[in-house]
Amino acid sequence: MRWAYALNQWNVRMDVFVRHEDQQRALKTVSACGFDHVELAAGTGRWDNLGRPETILLNHGSPAGFLEFLRGCAIRGVSSMFWDPGQPVEEEGWAFRSTANPADHDAIVESAKPFADFLAAIGATTLVVRPAGSAWMSPPVDDEALKRIGDLWNRVGELGVDVALHYDCLGAVHTEAQLESLLAATDVGLALDTAELTIGGIDPVAFYRRHHDRVTHVHLKDTRYADTGQEYLMPGAETTMLRGGGGRRIERWFHELGTEGGLVDVKGFVNALREHDHPGWVVVESDHGGNPAELAMLNSWFLQHELGWERHGNR
Repeated sequence: MRWAYALNQWNVRMDVFVRHEDQQRALKTVSACGFDHVELAAGTGRWDNLGRPETILLNHGSPAGFLEFLRGCAIRGVSSMFWDPGQPVEEEGWAFRSTANPADHDAIVESAKPFADFLAAIGATTLVVRPAGSAWMSPPVDDEALKRIGDLWNRVGELGVDVALHYDCLGAVHTEAQLESLLAATDVGLALDTAELTIGGIDPVAFYRRHHDRVTHVHLKDTRYADTGQEYLMPGAETTMLRGGGGRRIERWFHELGTEGGLVDVKGFVNALREHDHPGWVVVESDHGGNPAELAMLNSWFLQHELGWERHGNR
């Protein structure tokens, strides 16, 4: 298995992860914790200057210049990039698009092309995508809607990049049955997120064992909570639930590996990956779970001391 670390936990506000020295500090922390590849997350604007291919190239001159910047921090490269096509961005006139709307599909495919080209240019393998918008913003998806969504992601997969559909605990593709129907409608991969599945009421170990042949990418993190009250349907769930605590006033939903009271069977899950010789990346992340450097060190400790992980990409 190939291991990487997600940079999203450092980018908590638009003004805290902009300067190159701040990014270098994060990259060097990741390297010191034993990881030599990172996952980027798409964004918008000059304040999010690791979030758009054109902005990255403007800052670093070329794909080679960006890789040189990473290697100056002892990071060998980029594993993957996360992209949500439903997020309005400045670069595209703040257009709101839905993967369930066929009228938006051509524009979404065009939007994906710069990401596919950039990932190929820097030697990254995977475009991790949010397959559908938030459940609270749209009517329930039926089989026809899932087929339309699947048709779109098959088209994006034809751009020459490995596409991995990322399950989101707030997403309109929410239940296990809906997720399985979406997989049946596509020929792209699945990005299995252990904490997001658990929050959504799906056992990640059992799901992986049933669908290991479709899992091409992993986000590995823990949680202490499951959404037992359909809080994902609250208006503005991105804030009211994930950052506001929802009805239970939960301080944070995502936790480091080995957290006390964690619901994810991390050891069992990683053992299952090893049993099936998982071919893709395993990206460790904490996703705005607390102090990013502290969480990176805690995650690294758990991997080394509890899972027998050897630093710098080994199994």
